[in-house]
Amino acid sequence: MAQDMQDAGNVSAELDAMVCDLIGAFLDDLAAGENPGVVVAIEDAASNRYLAALDEDGEEACLEAATNFISEHKMGLKDEGLGRIARYAIGYTGCVEIDGGYHDALLVSFFETTLESGFSAYVLYEGAGAGDGFMWSDPEPAGEETPLI
Repeated sequence: MAQDMQDAGNVSAELDAMVCDLIGAFLDDLAAGENPGVVVAIEDAASNRYLAALDEDGEEACLEAATNFISEHKMGLKDEGLGRIARYAIGYTGCVEIDGGYHDALLVSFFETTLESGFSAYVLYEGAGAGDGFMWSDPEPAGEETPLI
């Protein structure tokens, strides 16, 4: 996906690419009528990446599991060839209030160890499952967040 998330702070090209990849894959799934649940992407300093989709429980439980996963694996996943986590992103569907109305959105939280705080963004969408009729907006910043690592 060609969207540039670097406006959310002084993020690296690596974090920008990881977040854009997560957003692009998530939007592709939504266009096809699939909701992958809560998706976690983690990378080490060498850009080795691990993805996990959590969808067995409700969204709140999956979101909690995603944040716990990052905190519990901050030293990496040796079995997956992943060193200490340098950056992460979490994506899930929800809604945002704009001008008194609620709109479907892909919500993304992201962080890397070179930043002082984490960030969040959202991408509005409509027409999930509509294939070529699926539409989405450019990512918009949603504020700072406390890092999980």
